[in-house]
Amino acid sequence: MSTCCTSGTKWESNVELIIAVCWAIWYSRNCFIFYGKEENPFISVARAAAIVESFKRVKISKDQAISRHGQISQQTWTAPPNGCFKVNVDAAVKVSEQKAALGVVIRNSRGRVVPVAVQNVPFRGTVASMEAEAVLFGIETAQQVACVPMVIESDSKEVVDLSLNKKESKTEIEWIIAEIQTKLRIQSQASIQFAPRGCNIAAHYVSKKALEVENQCIWLKNFPVHVSLLLSKLC
Repeated sequence: MSTCCTSGTKWESNVELIIAVCWAIWYSRNCFIFYGKEENPFISVARAAAIVESFKRVKISKDQAISRHGQISQQTWTAPPNGCFKVNVDAAVKVSEQKAALGVVIRNSRGRVVPVAVQNVPFRGTVASMEAEAVLFGIETAQQVACVPMVIESDSKEVVDLSLNKKESKTEIEWIIAEIQTKLRIQSQASIQFAPRGCNIAAHYVSKKALEVENQCIWLKNFPVHVSLLLSKLC
């Protein structure tokens, strides 16, 4: 397969060069006919090669611009499939007070916020551990309010990769990851994926607000004023 792809690429490059050489010959002919200027054939070939190189540079720049545009467009939250719920989670840490807060925002396929949940917990040494606890809290909240099937989104790539067995860890976080994996197996209609911060902004700000909350809270409809204002700006 790779040989075919390589051959195809070479063929495209040859076609580009042939077209450029034909144009260079046509250009040299016109210069001779209309201006009486006779051009060295090697210069025509060099001109053709320069045209091809210039075209490739422009094409690469355009492809890079399209790629960057795609990356930017992926920085906003997207709704889950019909009948599914998206569970966005995040953790906020206050190291000076050795405490952390977990935030969960669950939305349906229409983008409507169903529940919001927050919880204050002790800081367990690393931010990644707290992010893992946020994932666990998100799964438990979704199960408690029957928001299934679910797609869990976290902006911690480390936690997502560990949960999907894409990497290993021998630290304390492994115990939390094992629990996440167990819950995902039990809840068959559940998956986890990484989301850039721009896609996870609601959960990010909710977790920061959760630092001000003393206990675990799950709001289904009547959100507190500060939470309602926050969601109205972000969702």
